[in-house]
Amino acid sequence: FDEPDQRYKLATVLQLETETKARLRPAMMQLGLNVAEDEESRLAGKHLATLVKGMAWKDAMTVLRDAVEPYLARYQSIADNAPKAHQALAQSMVVHELSVYDFLAEESAGESAGKNEGTLDAVIKQLASPLRM
Repeated sequence: FDEPDQRYKLATVLQLETETKARLRPAMMQLGLNVAEDEESRLAGKHLATLVKGMAWKDAMTVLRDAVEPYLARYQSIADNAPKAHQALAQSMVVHELSVYDFLAEESAGESAGKNEGTLDAVIKQLASPLRM
């Protein structure tokens, strides 16, 4: 995307993804889970990026919103069944995914007109290292 505010918004969501991976890694290691990025997930991400390339912003946000939606129930299920010691971390993933979904929903509905950060507020609140526009 060519618009600086659009690039900033996507970079902010990517910042959340990066910070979240780092935050989850210790618990995953403690639980004996594989921390390597799954090749299938990587390919799905590349496919989505290719799919939205050249699309209008609202259309791209709709595609991404629809791709994120199934994860809302998945992360809620994980949080509901997480070991007590990891309950707060698992619940933070529900907040994480809901904030990304809400951002994409607002952007796809055109609710970002005239806003630089409004639709990103819930995402930014989760960042240890927020980006500057």
